[in-house]
Parts: sequence; structure tokens; C-alpha cells
Amino acid sequence: MNLSGPKKDLDIANKAIDCMKSTTDFSEFQESWENFLFRIERAWEFTERTLKSKKGFQKWHKPYTDLRKKDPLLVFLRQARNAEMHSVSPTVTKPLKMSVVDKSGRGFQLNSISSRLENGTLTIDLDSPDILLDLDTRIVPTDPEVVRFKNRGKWYNPP
Repeated sequence: MNLSGPKKDLDIANKAIDCMKSTTDFSEFQESWENFLFRIERAWEFTERTLKSKKGFQKWHKPYTDLRKKDPLLVFLRQARNAEMHSVSPTVTKPLKMSVVDKSGRGFQLNSISSRLENGTLTIDLDSPDILLDLDTRIVPTDPEVVRFKNRGKWYNPP
């Protein structure tokens, strides 16, 4: 019995995890995430196909198959792979976070905030009773996040 294929896939999945931990580029993170999802699913499927004819496999295999159907993380990962590979829905995002501060360091009041996105330009309107505000907007670094997604009519939430 040769399981070198699944072993290779698991090694590649492990490298994808290392890449996700170290990269600061979201596109690289997303590529590693998709590769991780693909490789762990392929390792499982290849192992099943290789071992299914072996004596005692079904008895050994059943608890793990049941776990894959019930464990929230395992269900999420499998469905995330399906959503990503079939271009159904993205499963990871990098949120945009901004801070708005008065350049003098003093606080200010806000009545309302509105925003719009037109032709790739984000415009944020701040309504404040304060006068002579000298505001500065800063982009705050964020980490990628897995997100809720829909696959085959069902919603999956990150565990």
C-alpha cells in the first residue's frame, strides 16, 4: 500500500500553513489558504480510495467519516474547499480598517457617518458639530479573516 501521495499533499498543506503565518501579502495568503484546503481534502480522498478495499478499513474509517460530518471545523474546511474550488464564494477576506483622528490630538464629536464607493474611490462623510477640525485618516493593518459563506444553499459560519 502506497500512501506517498497523501503524505506529499499533507506536507504541502503544512507548507501552506507556514506561508499563511509568515506572509504580509493578502494575495499570497489567499493562494496558500486555497492550496491548504485543496491538499487536505485530496489527501483524505486519495487515502480513502487507496485503502477502501483493505480488510478492516470500513470499521476503522467509519468514526472518522462521522466526525467529518459532525465536527464544525472539519465541516467548515471541507465546505470552504468546495466554495473556493468551484468559485461559489470567497471564504477569506482582509477587512479594511481606518482610524480618523484630529491632527491636534483632541477629541471630536460625530453626529453621523456615511460612505459610498464610486469608481473605486471610497468617500466617507463625517458630520460633526465641531468646527475647524483637521482630520487625518490612517489605514490600520489587519489580519485576514475567514468569513461566513454560502455553498449549495446552506450558510457556513467559521467555527
